[in-house]
Amino acid sequence: MLNDITRKEWERWENAERSFRAHPGFYRFKLALLFLEGVVVGVLVLGVVALLVTICVLNPGKSIRLIVFLVLNLFYTAKVYFSILAQRPWNGLPELREKDWPRLYALVGETAKAVGAPRIHRIYLDPCEFNASVSVAFPLVPGLRRNILIIGYPLLAALGESGLRGALAHELGHVAHHDTVNGGALLHVRAFWVSIQLGVFTLVLNPWRRSYLSRIDRLMTPIERERELAADRSISQRFGIDTLRETLVALELRGPDADLGEILKPVALAEPGAPASPAEAIRAAMRRAVPEDEARRRIERALRSIVPPMEEHPPLAVRAGTSDVAELMPFASVPQDAIESVFGSADALDGKVDENLRPVLESAAQEIRDTRASLESRLAAIPEVNATPDQILDRMGVLLGLDRKDEALEALRAGREAHPDNAALETAELCDRLSKAASAEEGAPLADRLEKLIEAEPMMRVWAEDPLMAHYLEIGSSERIKNLLDLLRHGKKTLQRQLEAKLRPTDNISAEPLSDVERANLANAFAGHSVKEVYAVRRVYEGMGTHSSFLVVRWGFLADAGNLLAAFNEAFEDYTVVAGTQALFKRFAELGIKPILVPKKAPKE
Repeated sequence: MLNDITRKEWERWENAERSFRAHPGFYRFKLALLFLEGVVVGVLVLGVVALLVTICVLNPGKSIRLIVFLVLNLFYTAKVYFSILAQRPWNGLPELREKDWPRLYALVGETAKAVGAPRIHRIYLDPCEFNASVSVAFPLVPGLRRNILIIGYPLLAALGESGLRGALAHELGHVAHHDTVNGGALLHVRAFWVSIQLGVFTLVLNPWRRSYLSRIDRLMTPIERERELAADRSISQRFGIDTLRETLVALELRGPDADLGEILKPVALAEPGAPASPAEAIRAAMRRAVPEDEARRRIERALRSIVPPMEEHPPLAVRAGTSDVAELMPFASVPQDAIESVFGSADALDGKVDENLRPVLESAAQEIRDTRASLESRLAAIPEVNATPDQILDRMGVLLGLDRKDEALEALRAGREAHPDNAALETAELCDRLSKAASAEEGAPLADRLEKLIEAEPMMRVWAEDPLMAHYLEIGSSERIKNLLDLLRHGKKTLQRQLEAKLRPTDNISAEPLSDVERANLANAFAGHSVKEVYAVRRVYEGMGTHSSFLVVRWGFLADAGNLLAAFNEAFEDYTVVAGTQALFKRFAELGIKPILVPKKAPKE
């Protein structure tokens, strides 16, 4: 969940936050010096480039290699740099034009005027994101600068008009405070240092470059959080604290339901009773009635939780200006009428949303069916009676993949009764109970037991790491997080040795369950690369409820094995690709594991 950060890194972020709060002026001065450091080193790099160019100009006949070296490296640098800058967040999104949606532009214009923001030039609709954001084109060129607003359709469906005004005030507050321009400048700095390539010189510069980018990110974290709070103040100062709280409560209540993959699955499969269109499905999910008890529980959790240091938004209690649930509960039942009041009707944007999402759903539908068929096939092969702990956990995972959660929990309960001493089953049960804990007090003994299980068997972190981290974030315990980071770090090497150990014939090996489509895709992925056949297998860690997946390759004639293995391992995230040995192939034959035959030629696109 926190990308394997260490206690030291967490404490650096905490120290940066404290330093900013205690001495904001001096902190900004340090940040300015850091930018100056980047500029100075950048000038030195450009000076080296200028020197090399001068040498080429003065001695063109003797500098052919240097000229080729410079051209290739500068071309690569420019390509990476401009590819980073070309990744604009509004690319591919439908535009909402002023002539079609005058009420929206009027609301945005009124809100921009209220918070002191310049004009928004273009507005885009994001069919998928439960979010709104502002961006800018040509941020460093005042005459060409264009301010852009992106509004997520799920967010629109979840808000009332007052809440929408609050969301707009927050985003336009960023524009008013020049956050988009400053962010654009930082993007150019980062893009330059990420993309710069000067061969050996860059290798020498790499340690400084990594340190520099890390220091910028760390020092910018409290600045980014302060920007978010300043944007929140734009809401309360112009439209009142109630508008701010209504917006924040809507985000907390509806955010957990904004999983577009789950929302749109029934539409993609055209299941009976499913909404007719993606837009209708999104509205129905975002406007689902949240029972009062559930709403109270979500708000309580949000109020006591802390935010990971690398995330920009401060905790809810800080943003809302209260830790009293009673003050926020009235906003849990406000009308969700932003689409109707601003766009005229609930289906006003259906065409744009559906046009954008239907092609994605059409390609996803068959993939969902294939996945379900594969899971059903796997489920049929797992025994229900006298199952081992690994088979029980495998059954649980398959049932969860099929959205049969009650059956998965029943399988877990039965497994605990049959194997009360198995650590993996106990860990899975504790993780489930911890995710449902209604209070910090209820979760404390569960978390303590999970930590002991991880300490005794590092492989249990595969199950417990994320639930524990989520729990400690939720109860606001920074110290418990740091203790957990220490615990995970101590067990990391042991775990990696277990998971990444060389595959041996004596290991507990079984066939990787694959559907016909998955087998065909793997065959095509290896086709045309001097590969005769591939075995998809897994090494099972008995009693641990987990495994490592391997693709074992039998090479064809004149295969460039070393380079191909590296390329295949980069291409397959979920597998380790290894060269097979005669002993391994013999073991596969004994176990009845069949190979995937690979065509000699790759399929045509």
